[in-house]
This record gives sequence, C-alpha cells and structure tokens, in this order.
Amino acid sequence: MKTSPDFELLKDAYAIIDGIPETAIALGNLQTARGESLDKGTICSPAGWLAQHPTFTKLGLSLSDDGSRLCFGDQSAGSGAEAQVMAQVFGLQQTEAEHLFGDRDTYSLGDDSGLSDKRLWLREVREFLKRHGQLDEEFEEQLETRMPFAEPANPVEIRAL
Repeated sequence: MKTSPDFELLKDAYAIIDGIPETAIALGNLQTARGESLDKGTICSPAGWLAQHPTFTKLGLSLSDDGSRLCFGDQSAGSGAEAQVMAQVFGLQQTEAEHLFGDRDTYSLGDDSGLSDKRLWLREVREFLKRHGQLDEEFEEQLETRMPFAEPANPVEIRAL
C-alpha cells in the first residue's frame, strides 16, 4: 500500500490532460460524449481521459465499455465513487482524490472564474503539487508558458439564444 502520493505519476497526468483540447474535457461525468474516435467528439473528465491513456491502462485503470464506470484491476467503481479508485492509483488520501477528481463545484464553489474545466483542473493539480513542494524549476517553467484561460470559442459552434 502506498504511503504517500505518487507525485511523478500526478505530473504525468498533468502533462496528459494538458495535451487534450479544452473542449474535450468536462468535469463531472467520466464520459459525457463518445465520438467516432478518441480525438473526434469524445468528451471526458480528467479521470476518464487518464483511464484511456496507455500509461494508466498499464497500471490497470480503465473505463467500462459504456464509459460510465471507472475500473482499477478487477474493481469497478460505482457512479460518484471515482475518487476511491483515483486515490489508489495515485496513493492519495481520499479527501485529496475527491478534491482533484471531483466535479466543477469542488474547485470553484459555484464561482464561474472564466477558467475552462481543463484549466481549472490543471490549476488545482498545480496547487496540490506546490503545497507538497513538488514543483521543480523545469516543471514550473513549463507551466508558466501555458494560457490560463479557455481557448476562444469557435464562432461556428456558438448558438444564438
């Protein structure tokens, strides 16, 4: 059993999520849309995306066939119990996992800060790493070059109210 968080694995998760387009990440449900392929129309939470990445599938993390449950090894987490699985994967305390892998209100407390779900999650992971003294200079510099806000909306995708 892990006694402390796996910070390197969490940094890997940060890099993976950072590489996914803003519009393909939605906090809350593991998978809110399944596209014709992963890079065309699929929308997942950070935990949902990680469960489909080779680094994490090698560790035993996966999504159920319908995308509604997170699985770890031979365990399947019920809806809303994803934090328990993520706590095991990353060696986190339950409360830490609930915070890092919760829905949008977990981070914002209802405050719409203008950050996309992706940027909100990345900010929280960065703050977690910072609190634990895990932001080395190279990683910090990499983070500083990132835009803090969502990519501009595509005018074609905006519908008139």
